[in-house]
Amino acid sequence: MKKILAITSLFIAVTLNAQDSDTLFMSKLMDKEWTQDFSAQTQFKFIKFEDGSVLGIGDKMRIGSPSGTNQSTSTQAGLFGSSTTRVNNFTYIMLGRMGMAMMGGVNYLPENFKGRDVEIENIKLYKSKKEGKPHGASIIFNNTGADISVLDLAFALQYGEVINPKAAMTSDQALAELKKAKDKLDLGLLTQLQYDSIKSILVKLIK
Repeated sequence: MKKILAITSLFIAVTLNAQDSDTLFMSKLMDKEWTQDFSAQTQFKFIKFEDGSVLGIGDKMRIGSPSGTNQSTSTQAGLFGSSTTRVNNFTYIMLGRMGMAMMGGVNYLPENFKGRDVEIENIKLYKSKKEGKPHGASIIFNNTGADISVLDLAFALQYGEVINPKAAMTSDQALAELKKAKDKLDLGLLTQLQYDSIKSILVKLIK
């Protein structure tokens, strides 16, 4: 009986450890004890965000808007000369992979990728070599012609350069949705029952 219990306990422990190693936890990037078990080459199947939402290989995220801190110039040749325009690039997203960037420099993603839905191809832990600097998460999206790499996922999310479609609604977003629902109720587009149902969900998110 004891042997069966020991084997069962071992099986449960191995299963939990396997699940843990399959998932990159954004909340554990500053945990040295946890990150030391993984190399920079470790590829994860899932990533769990601070709000509890989870995305995996094959899931999609959306390219947001450039944060406005990375601009370059673009020159277009014409029949009577050339014209130069300012191009707003993404700051935390690049076109291609880091290996190529090491050889030819970082090719930051241009603004015309804004709003595209892209599929997650790779999830990796970026290990910082500087003392006291937290490790980061990097995601590679599948894209025809050249993959798209998120250099620092935490900053890309914070500044809206990439959007998690499963992210929990913020307090402001919940309040805005509740106001929309109230307007629809007043216009007769929602019944009182429908409005009350929506309100019961949204008020829990408003702080």
